[in-house]
Amino acid sequence: MPLAVNPPRILIVEDEAIVARDIEQQLVALGYQAVGRATRGEEAIRLAGELRPDLVLMDIQLASVMDGIAAAQAIRTQFALPVVFLTAFDADQILARAKLTEPFGYILKPFSERELRNVLAMALYKHQAEAKLLTTTRQLQALSRRVLEAQEFERRRVAIELHDELGQSLTAIKINLQLSERLHDGSSSELNAENIRIVEDALQQVRRLATGLRPAMLDDLGLSPAVQWIAEVIAARSNFAVHFCPEDLPQRLAPDIETACFRIVQEALTNISRHAQAKRVTITLRRMSNALLLCVQDDGNGFDLNAMRERAMLGGSIGVLGMQERAMLIGGQLDIESAPGQGSMVQLSCPWRTHLEAA
Repeated sequence: MPLAVNPPRILIVEDEAIVARDIEQQLVALGYQAVGRATRGEEAIRLAGELRPDLVLMDIQLASVMDGIAAAQAIRTQFALPVVFLTAFDADQILARAKLTEPFGYILKPFSERELRNVLAMALYKHQAEAKLLTTTRQLQALSRRVLEAQEFERRRVAIELHDELGQSLTAIKINLQLSERLHDGSSSELNAENIRIVEDALQQVRRLATGLRPAMLDDLGLSPAVQWIAEVIAARSNFAVHFCPEDLPQRLAPDIETACFRIVQEALTNISRHAQAKRVTITLRRMSNALLLCVQDDGNGFDLNAMRERAMLGGSIGVLGMQERAMLIGGQLDIESAPGQGSMVQLSCPWRTHLEAA
């Protein structure tokens, strides 16, 4: 049984009682909820803050020191609520002042129920679109800031690795080569053996750095073997069992899809390792019609999804924003489900596209 959707909540600001009552009846007939009524601009601001309606229906001419335009400006500034103006006057000067408040609609009295319905529907739609745009902008700003921080952290880590590990190895080889030139006894063969050992260690360090930046397995063998490898690596050091269920994909996927899927799995497993205290993780990868479905599910602690999204908006969770960004770039959708004590699930769905179609 579908859940009931709460009707949009409208605050009426009108100083004529008969008109206000008529508007309220029309709103109810249209399926809206009239949550309050104000007759003065100051009262409208107070009620907007207390009730937080979805929209304010504001008469411009009010019998108070503050008219509807001034009240609308305060409501927009303080609470970012959409305002639709009602007025019996269409003077250019009034319209010019009203436009400065960026209203979401404008209705001239007397108006029909159809006019009211259309203006309110468009105003609410526009406000929802603007809210989504604002949310996306905040997410991108947080992601950009954290990406730059992560980039500098990774550069610093690679620089330290190169200096401390490879730098010391190459310095040791240089010293040994200089000594071998001055020695003419059997000790030079021992130095050569030591050089070979140091070079082998240096090669292992280079491979480790390269794999950390991008595993060659992803390019050479494809998505399934790479996911199997990273899952086993993270599971081994995190003490949880991982079960990977890949469908036998008939051909290689487009490189950008393989990369996005691999990184999403890597980030999801990293989050599970850090926070979930899970005992079992299941990864599925399959094709459904013209879409690729990837799912990472664990039986760990779970988390408050709304709190997580708020942290992500504030830049406190670059991993979540990064996964969402990767999904968006391949035309996909990332869904996250979780609740405290009930584990979590990260699911990606994206268009099916092979490496031949990407060429």
